Amino acid sequence: MPEPDIKVVKDDFRVLICDDSIANVMLLSSLLEDEGLAQSKWLTDPKKVAEEIVKDDYDLLLLDIEMPHMTGIEVLQQLRRENLVDEFFPVLILTGRQDVETRHQALEAGAADYVNKPFDQVEVILRVRHLLNVRAAYKGQANLARRLESMVQERTAELSKATDVLVQRLAMAGELRDNETGNHVVRVGRFARILAEACGLPQDICFMIERAAPLHDLGKIGIPDSILLKKGKLDPEERKVMDTHAEIGAQLLEEHESALVSMAGSIALSHHERWDGTGYPKGLSGESIPIEGRITAVCDVFDALTTKRPYKPAWNLEETLEEIHKSAGSHLDPHLVQVFEDNLDKVLHVMRELSD
Repeated sequence: MPEPDIKVVKDDFRVLICDDSIANVMLLSSLLEDEGLAQSKWLTDPKKVAEEIVKDDYDLLLLDIEMPHMTGIEVLQQLRRENLVDEFFPVLILTGRQDVETRHQALEAGAADYVNKPFDQVEVILRVRHLLNVRAAYKGQANLARRLESMVQERTAELSKATDVLVQRLAMAGELRDNETGNHVVRVGRFARILAEACGLPQDICFMIERAAPLHDLGKIGIPDSILLKKGKLDPEERKVMDTHAEIGAQLLEEHESALVSMAGSIALSHHERWDGTGYPKGLSGESIPIEGRITAVCDVFDALTTKRPYKPAWNLEETLEEIHKSAGSHLDPHLVQVFEDNLDKVLHVMRELSD
């Protein structure tokens, strides 16, 4: 199947012509515009080519080789060295020299084609038309690539938004069985990101911690209502059952290729571990507890204490901070507690924004 004919439209393309002969540049400019190939601008000083290329959007450069102050080869080398044009920008060399070495130098410097002086007008028109057609095809392909990339980014954003909603709803499903509000899980995620960023973790990790932390108690879905909704203190056997929610949550989220889901599984499993090793389910201690689990633990405790629960009223800020401070080094990572307190203004802003 023959390739479609790409029409070169005068208004769509701009050509820059540089030759130290005014007669030559005027001749070439008139020739191109009379043929309806492109709008053109001409220069006789090669030192001004780079500046003009940067200033306007040109599609083709007609460049003489033998010029005072700066040769055409040197102009080409400057354009490429300073990345003033893309690798597919066409340059048509104008030369009165017939030797092969000059042509080779021009081609090696990045020229696309050349014509000899004195000009054959038909040859000039054919070569310019060909180079502009190639440029048109390249720009069309580049525009298509940009449109496709934009579409991919839009679809990716839509999928990311849908994933965020699904993760949040799934987290809420686990909390609602415990008579919690959806804002609890959102707050914990936001607190966790504040703490992760304050610790200097990479932004992609901070993003995942914010999205994954709300799933920390997903395993409560598997706890019987008689235990989960009990208003009094749990007996030892009931406490054992309740403690299994960490492993249940991890099982629901394990063995998935998504880094986000894997992060959520790690948080579900480790957020009840304690700094002193007396937590569950594995009895991990200190920095052997994953950082995402330690971060979520601080944030979860803070939000649990400052909000009303079926078994307790909301604590005021002073009481909460005192309790968290006492838990540093036993229940909670002492360094993270300090960082959390140092960023309390950001935490309180989130509390006000997402109050129940």
